[in-house]
Amino acid sequence: YWPRNDLAAFYAMVADSPADTVVLGEVVCSRRHEMKPDDWLSLARELSAAGKDVVLASQVLLESETDLRLLRRLAAQDEFLVEAGDASALRALAGRPFVLGPHINVYSHPALVEHAALGAVRWIAPVELGLDAVSLVNPPGKPVCGGPQRDTPIATEVFAYGRLPLAFSARCFTARHLKLSKDDCGFRCIEHPDGLLLSTTEGQAFLTLNGIQTQSAR
Repeated sequence: YWPRNDLAAFYAMVADSPADTVVLGEVVCSRRHEMKPDDWLSLARELSAAGKDVVLASQVLLESETDLRLLRRLAAQDEFLVEAGDASALRALAGRPFVLGPHINVYSHPALVEHAALGAVRWIAPVELGLDAVSLVNPPGKPVCGGPQRDTPIATEVFAYGRLPLAFSARCFTARHLKLSKDDCGFRCIEHPDGLLLSTTEGQAFLTLNGIQTQSAR
């Protein structure tokens, strides 16, 4: 969770970077409100004007009607592709092109075909899959039929660098560590912009706690 000015500085750097695609949005916790939906859209337009292909990511774990309203709003805009972070996004996005996020359970070719029929044009493989497993789900040269990209393979992304996003929970581990309730957390995770390191009893870096998200430590 970064302060608004830090986010603005980061994406200004991204705008000048060689990156061709940028994924924006709050995917971890709906309580993080430094950036409102309109702010993300404004930033998306700025990056698009800088020549970037922009994708808007939806939240991974939806827990309330408020979360669903934000998802529907994201799905209703037609300026940018949306990355579905949660299976609940599939219904909202069905019939229009979208990106399958890494936390939607797609572990077989038939499952990928089924999601392509809903409109998926890009698939981000689950982070635990190696390249051999990825090639079995989306075999090179084997069409993914039934969707808007009928008779063509679906584009595939793999997670290649950075801390692995391993799991999400309804419980906020950062708040628990600070002995706070999730509903009265004081947004304290903004004090830990790199997350909270969890080490083993032997002192080895093990996991990183990012609110309700658990990441690898390395």
